[in-house]
Amino acid sequence: MKKISLLALALAITIQLFSQKDITWTIEASDIDPNNYFGITTANGMIGIVSAPEPLSIQDIVLNGAFDLYGRGRVSNILKGFNFLDMSLNVDGVNIQASNIENFKQSLNMKEAAFETTFEVPGKASVTQRVMALRHLPYSALIEFEITAKKNISVTPTNQIIAPDHLNDVRNYYSVIDRPHVQIPLMTSVAKSPTGKLDLAASISYLFPDEHHIASRIVHEDYDYNRHLTKFTKELKAGETLKFAVVGTMISTAHTPDAFNEAERLTIYAALEGKERLLKRHRMAWDELWQSDIIIEGDDEVQKDVRSMLYHLYSFARKGTAYSMSPMGLSGLGYNGHAFWDTEIWMYPPLLMMQPEIAKSLLEYRWEMLNEAKRNAFSHGYEGAMFPWESADTGQEA
Repeated sequence: MKKISLLALALAITIQLFSQKDITWTIEASDIDPNNYFGITTANGMIGIVSAPEPLSIQDIVLNGAFDLYGRGRVSNILKGFNFLDMSLNVDGVNIQASNIENFKQSLNMKEAAFETTFEVPGKASVTQRVMALRHLPYSALIEFEITAKKNISVTPTNQIIAPDHLNDVRNYYSVIDRPHVQIPLMTSVAKSPTGKLDLAASISYLFPDEHHIASRIVHEDYDYNRHLTKFTKELKAGETLKFAVVGTMISTAHTPDAFNEAERLTIYAALEGKERLLKRHRMAWDELWQSDIIIEGDDEVQKDVRSMLYHLYSFARKGTAYSMSPMGLSGLGYNGHAFWDTEIWMYPPLLMMQPEIAKSLLEYRWEMLNEAKRNAFSHGYEGAMFPWESADTGQEA
């Protein structure tokens, strides 16, 4: 009897521990004020996806390693590319927005690098959206979408690719790859960067569970010259849940000779991988990163703060790139995306200890810019190397 009692007690303690939510991995916002909102970033070291205060929307997507002249100043800025993950939802003919939903919440799961939005459409549906910059696929991102009906309803989810105003010569394409074993709807946009220096491309596709058979019902619409969309309509019965995903890719000729071709190829590859395999590999990659963690006992808020710092360091850089980091990382156009001395003084030391392969990429960036630093020293009457105060993709003073 004593053995049984001890076993039951151990089981009860284990259940209690696992049932408690570990708040040190999650940053949450439930009282969202659009007038006092600073987006949080989901990134994989190559693309940075910045959240918005409107439900299902994305504020910005920036692309590491791609720079051009635009915006403020007379220097190259990191490129804000296509918003290829912006979504909307229509329920029973009504477009969903902040004014007609309840319990609107946003949260970042730092352990899995997943940004989640949840809300209720009063009396009709519960909605969950999760956004991830896939860690194992540097140019790709995934959105999971779930809609649970509270009564019989008709829902129309929409995904659009939006070109910001500074992109030029925007061209929009839509096609369906139809094979006996697979059907892949492919929506793509291509454009020139502000000066024409780079070609930029983004492409998306839907991932549906086999039982929904929706792919053949997707509708493509050209909204205007800088925006197009795909959508579908599904009738849901009370208690039924619609689950699907959107996977997409953005890349430029700073990364590959033919950005148009590569964006579509990588999106097709991700679509063939399927949602579950994409999620598994993404989580495995982050599990490996979090093998290097800092554990603080007795203060959950400090633990969360430290994990937030590590999450952003890990999100804003990746091994094998020879890219440095801006003080604002991939969270937008802050500091123009330039590398400063801040990188080596503040960000490099913890990465050297905890993620040496990422730290190596930061140093390789300086190594690849060494000849320009030598020219800079020569121009100023010095010998040796003179690295610039601000640096972009050429190593010249910016």
